[in-house]
Amino acid sequence: MDFNDIYYFYLTAENRGFTAAERASGITKSLLSRRVAQLEEKVGVQLIQRNSRQFSLTEAGRQLYEGAINMVSEGQSAYDSVALLRSEPSGIVKVSCPTVLAQHHLSLLLPDFMRQYPKISVSLDATDRHVQVIEEGIDIALRSTKSIDNEPGLITRALATTKMILVASPSFIEQYGTPTHPNQLVRMPTLCNEIERRESEYKWELFGPEGSHCIIKHHPRLFCFNRWVQLESAVQGIGLGLLPNPVAAHSLENGKLLHVLPEWTTKAQVIYAVFSKRKGMNPASRAFLDYLILHLPEILTAPSFDNNFFT
Repeated sequence: MDFNDIYYFYLTAENRGFTAAERASGITKSLLSRRVAQLEEKVGVQLIQRNSRQFSLTEAGRQLYEGAINMVSEGQSAYDSVALLRSEPSGIVKVSCPTVLAQHHLSLLLPDFMRQYPKISVSLDATDRHVQVIEEGIDIALRSTKSIDNEPGLITRALATTKMILVASPSFIEQYGTPTHPNQLVRMPTLCNEIERRESEYKWELFGPEGSHCIIKHHPRLFCFNRWVQLESAVQGIGLGLLPNPVAAHSLENGKLLHVLPEWTTKAQVIYAVFSKRKGMNPASRAFLDYLILHLPEILTAPSFDNNFFT
């Protein structure tokens, strides 16, 4: 198999035609057409519907195109890795990141990263909305979720995991008592976000000792996506919260919060890096991703925040 044939096919499919592929790559239309025809002959199926008015791929062509995208992306990544060894990474890395992660975890990593790579600039969008990676030109988007959907044209890489724990202030426990089972949470005010809403009800799915499992309906007093707002509300005794362990760690250590039902938790929250498979990762983005892979798990296990931030 001549992998150049697959690359010529990829160029044609990516640019939706031989003429456009010629303009984009500088490879002549006649060469592209001939090599794609040779590829079709080798694989024994038609890959492109030849029509003077419209370009389209056959089902076999679509499958090969998806595989070719990965091949070209991996090849570009390999080339970039070599380039990274021979030249200092430079340029702008556009990063999207959830607000909490940006403010109180990524903010601790960025200064050291930028000292190590003085020619790299970082454009950070701290936002809780679901960004469109390809359409918005994002190099790396960080997402924190229990599971992630496969999106066309995107690659996901798991970076770190965190656990969600139940917390409340000492004054809250004094008023409502110490629960001994999740079922008792239904009579307590809680803190949550709209993501936890299921079929017009607010529910937490909790996993306990010896494989036990329950879904608890609860009654929120505060709805807020930002975990640090939920944290401060929990510290002030407004409600019982279900928060990532790194977010609550400092307040647990200084006694402003208590760990409620410590044997119960949720499925692990995973922090993913999401990036385009189509354009390949440039050396600056690769350096940033490698830095996150190395340092983000460590920073998530350490208290990263002082509640004096709010005072």
